[in-house]
Amino acid sequence: MTGIGIVGAGISGLTLALRLQQLGVATTLYSEGDAAGLGRGRLPNTVGRMARAQAHERELGSLHFLDPGCLLSSGRLSIKGDPPLEFTARVAEPFHAVDFRLLLPALMDDYTARGGRLVVDPVPPDAERVERWSRGHELMVVATGRRSVSELFPRDPAWSPYEAPQRVLAAGLFRGFDPGPAFGFNISPGCGEILSMSMMTRAGLVPGILVEAIPGGPLEAMARVPAAGFCEALLALLPEHAPRLAELIDPAAFELLGPDDLLQGAITPVVREAVAELPGGGVALAIGDAWIANDPITGQGANLGSACAWIAADAIAAGGPYDAAFARDTVRRMWAMAEPVTSWTNAFLRPPADHVTALLVAASTRPDVAELVLSLFGDPVRAWELLSSAEEVARVVDGVG
Repeated sequence: MTGIGIVGAGISGLTLALRLQQLGVATTLYSEGDAAGLGRGRLPNTVGRMARAQAHERELGSLHFLDPGCLLSSGRLSIKGDPPLEFTARVAEPFHAVDFRLLLPALMDDYTARGGRLVVDPVPPDAERVERWSRGHELMVVATGRRSVSELFPRDPAWSPYEAPQRVLAAGLFRGFDPGPAFGFNISPGCGEILSMSMMTRAGLVPGILVEAIPGGPLEAMARVPAAGFCEALLALLPEHAPRLAELIDPAAFELLGPDDLLQGAITPVVREAVAELPGGGVALAIGDAWIANDPITGQGANLGSACAWIAADAIAAGGPYDAAFARDTVRRMWAMAEPVTSWTNAFLRPPADHVTALLVAASTRPDVAELVLSLFGDPVRAWELLSSAEEVARVVDGVG
């Protein structure tokens, strides 16, 4: 057996493959499509990659699409109310927003151009395939969230408090407004959230919008409206639920880029067991969506995937044996990053605690607190350390933290 088998060519799998390649570890990447295939199809997400993920790609020599227009250097948070609670601030380090139909093919091309071995299998991976592939590798790392792979990694009830989606989602790419180098985070209490940002796409720099609708609320219908009527339905809701975003849009010019530029669905937040001992004696380690699926409300999915892939790569490069004990130790290292992200994201899906509300009120009048709050999206460990502690928040609000 030789090298490491990696299943899945999302941000986690590609980051792991590129990092191991850089560290001199032989890998084989199993993907459902090649680079051209990754560039086709429906919009997969709307993602802003934070400073840590960008630093990883820079170290790999794989930081692409650095157009200033998709480097988001500031943000605006607006909470509906009478009066609304609002603030605008710069972020400590810009977020980078690129359509994954551009980014993932670029990363895959880097991997193969540098000698990486790619196996394209259009059949979605399942447990039998992972077992069969494992016979040729010292370790299998599974980085795809396909349901057919989930049988290897059962749900961990201790860290999976939800059994159904807490938001239904609708994301799209549009013409008809320009948010500039800022992201917008609009909260309509009891209804959901509407996020916006400029993204680099196949059509150039365009705005993206993500609707996070609380099930049963007035925004939920956006997850079912067909593309032909989507913009009209969204325009009818924005003045009430995201008025600052509505102000930026020219209704006469507002339209989807195309039918493939709309994504609708829902995610049930889940943490899975991350280690599977395979029938043939090998071990499979889950990372990325195969391990943890968080709601995108805090924008941490791809960022956590990149961070954990980096941790796993360094552990693998230190040497085996790549047995179950090795895999469990690697999970412990990754969990130090993943636990704060998961806890923060799950908490964000609920109404804010009183001390969090106090922090947001302070941010609406103090630029230093506003910059801290918006910059927390780029530092999720610090975010949860602060937001989970009424005492820490009090220190910030009182000006001593």
